[in-house]
Parts: sequence; C-alpha cells; structure tokens
Amino acid sequence: MKYPITLLYRNPLERERLLARFSGLGSLAITPLRLRDDLEGGIGACMCWCPDLPSALAAKDTICYPLLLVYPGHSEPLFSLLDGPRCITCTLGEGDASLLKKVERLAKADDGSLGAAESGTYLTEREADVVRLLVSGLDTAQIAVQLGIKAATVAAHKKHIFLKSGVRTTAQLVAWALIRSRPDGGRGGRG
Repeated sequence: MKYPITLLYRNPLERERLLARFSGLGSLAITPLRLRDDLEGGIGACMCWCPDLPSALAAKDTICYPLLLVYPGHSEPLFSLLDGPRCITCTLGEGDASLLKKVERLAKADDGSLGAAESGTYLTEREADVVRLLVSGLDTAQIAVQLGIKAATVAAHKKHIFLKSGVRTTAQLVAWALIRSRPDGGRGGRG
C-alpha cells in the first residue's frame, strides 16, 4: 500500500534532504510543497524538517494536518515529548521499518481511526507543585524551603516525576512541563 504524504519544506536544502532520505521508501507517495504555499484543502498527512525544538513547536502549532516531525537526531527525549495522536517524531537516521510504522500511524490519524484524546501523565498535587517551582527556576533546596518539606522529599518527588514523564534531566523536565502547559497540552497541533 502506498501512503500519500506531503513533504513541507522552507527551502530547497530541506526538500532535498528529506527527499534523499524518504524517496527510497517505496511505500510512500511524496508530494513536495513549499511551506509558504497555501496549505488549504485536504493535503492529508505531512512531514516537515525541524532542526531544533522551537521549529518543531512552531510547525506543530501552525500545521493542522497529521504531522511527521523529522529532526537531526540530537535531543531525542525532548522531541519525543511532542509525540501524540496527530504528531509523530522521528530522526533523519531512523530505520526504514520504524519510519514505515510511524507513517502507518500517521495515515490512521489522517483517516480518523485514531482517537483524538491522549492519556496525560497524572501528577499528584505535590508533584505538580514541584514542577511549577522547577519551571520558575528554583533548585531542590529552594523548593524544599518553599514547600516546607525536606530536600530529600523534593528529590523523591522529582524521581517520581521523571519516571512518569519519561525524561532524564531537570532541563528536560522543564521542557516537558512547558510543552505540557501549552493550550493543546503538546498533543498535536490544531484540528
């Protein structure tokens, strides 16, 4: 089965980079479309090159179609936070089998067979307080003073939050919290 996908690009280098990587996949029917062109109409599933997290967030905010965000391969834990029912991330060097599975998921999102809701990560009230204070720039000791608890308790809360969110560092946790606090909860753009 051929999966139609629109390759959205900003410049010829992006177009050629993505075409070079994806044109070898016989299961894809790729249609290049410059991002500044009209995106109205039923163009269906899209792929877009995102060299960094801010460009990925911008693409996710402005493109209302199921979206495959392709990134260079660094900062994988941060990009994977953008995954949702209508937004899937992959690295440029990802294996063909994995890419095809992701495109199949995107095709299901495009035809409406995937639900629009995504289960969120449940945080206790105290864990949410810790995240809020981390985002505001406080360190573990300052959070402990602010909440009237021991620093070891704050560290335990952070450990639980890391396990629940899937991130590995405090910086990733802050990014996760900021993405999660976006109006769509970081789940997949408009629509």
